[in-house]
Amino acid sequence: MSGDVVNKQSIDEAIIDFLSKKGGITDQTEKLALARITGKIGTILQEVEISINRLSSKNLIRKIYVQGKVGFELTPKGKSALDALAKAETDRITKKLQDAIEQEQKAKQRLNAVKKTKSIENQLQKYKAPDNKLMDNIEQEAIKLLLTTKEIKEKQPICEINPQNYDQEFLQYKSQIEKLIGQNSNLTQTVDNYAKIKNDQASISADIQNIKRTINKYEPLAEATAQVNELKNSLGKIELIQSQLETFDNEKLTRFIALRMELRNNSRLLEMLKKPTHEFKPIKIATETEIAGYFDTEGPINDGHKTSGYPLMEKCGKCGIKRKSTRFDIG
Repeated sequence: MSGDVVNKQSIDEAIIDFLSKKGGITDQTEKLALARITGKIGTILQEVEISINRLSSKNLIRKIYVQGKVGFELTPKGKSALDALAKAETDRITKKLQDAIEQEQKAKQRLNAVKKTKSIENQLQKYKAPDNKLMDNIEQEAIKLLLTTKEIKEKQPICEINPQNYDQEFLQYKSQIEKLIGQNSNLTQTVDNYAKIKNDQASISADIQNIKRTINKYEPLAEATAQVNELKNSLGKIELIQSQLETFDNEKLTRFIALRMELRNNSRLLEMLKKPTHEFKPIKIATETEIAGYFDTEGPINDGHKTSGYPLMEKCGKCGIKRKSTRFDIG
């Protein structure tokens, strides 16, 4: 729209608005009435005259004569036009506010995208990839431990085979098992660092794709230049970490995933081997009278609760060996 058209519209709207507020205007002569309008809207007389003629030709205003005076007022059509102008102005202001809110929301979205990317970058900066060169040695060590566990399982002392010497044999055996448990725990943690690399690779690749899409979305916007530069800077650092993880052999990583599960199963087996094979069950139940005569400083304290009895002896259901029962407070 040219400047002349805009200027004409603004003068026309100013005159309509002025006449609406005044309910019309009259003076001794038409020139004086025009001069009063000119003074109020801040323009020149010639432009007012042209605008008055233009508005009159559109039947938006009309000349009136009141008690010997002459002037101008809005026609019904002019009043409708004023309402339309008011609505247009309201719509303009509303749209301006909506645009401002939308721009603010978009700016906030860009800021959040940068914050999220920075958070990912900071987390990955702390990421320490395990030593690629040690994978073969670690794999061999884990395989050796699994074989050792299988072998030592075959040597597990069984109480029913040699009940008299079982407890002494089991103490020595348990010491070996606990050593293997410690080795298994350390190896599981080490192997896990390699086994999770595939998931880390997939996660970082997804992050990189999301950041690239965000950059492509905001790069055409001049107001987003600063955020785009920050995103690109973070992207470069994250891609560097990705390139480090891509140096790992995929077949080895797949083997380490399986090895991790084997070590976890091996841990459960070792925990089972650490337990004695005895299956003790109580074989004699004492009465309350017997218990009263059996109390000592290490026994249960009679606190007023009633009990039906107390096991004094236990017997292994496998080897038949007997032992005094470990006493406990059932009050």
